[in-house]
Amino acid sequence: MDKRTLICEKNSRSNKEARFEDHGHSAWLYLTRANSPVVVADCWIYNRIKAPKESEISKFRTSSPPAVASYAHPHAEFTPLQSDNFEFKWSPDGRSVALLINGIPFGFIPPGAQRGYSKHLIKTGPWGHKWDEKLYLILFNESGWSESIPGFF
Repeated sequence: MDKRTLICEKNSRSNKEARFEDHGHSAWLYLTRANSPVVVADCWIYNRIKAPKESEISKFRTSSPPAVASYAHPHAEFTPLQSDNFEFKWSPDGRSVALLINGIPFGFIPPGAQRGYSKHLIKTGPWGHKWDEKLYLILFNESGWSESIPGFF
């Protein structure tokens, strides 16, 4: 299946662009450099297929492969419906972005990170970081915004 962009949006404050793409076997959130199409960070969101074994990953010759079974949650296989609503949620400064499906956050990219945080990861590794609820709440102003988050600024 060909890669397709489901949604794309530029943040007016940071001038970064977020893209959510479905690659047929997996779906990813991307964040670009300010005023540039160059992707600087990504976040694996879900697989469209059953998670392959690590020995099978080499057959996916792509920079955005599906997460393997040893990293993906057993419920990480997801096929979107026409009625599903995909949207971005930006941090107040526009440096972080989250992908929400039907109002539920599935993944986010914090400032300065090359790999994001996904609700469908059971451990941190090549596909990104395991979900961090506390960091999500801080970044997206759901528990009080702080201009200083250790390790990110």
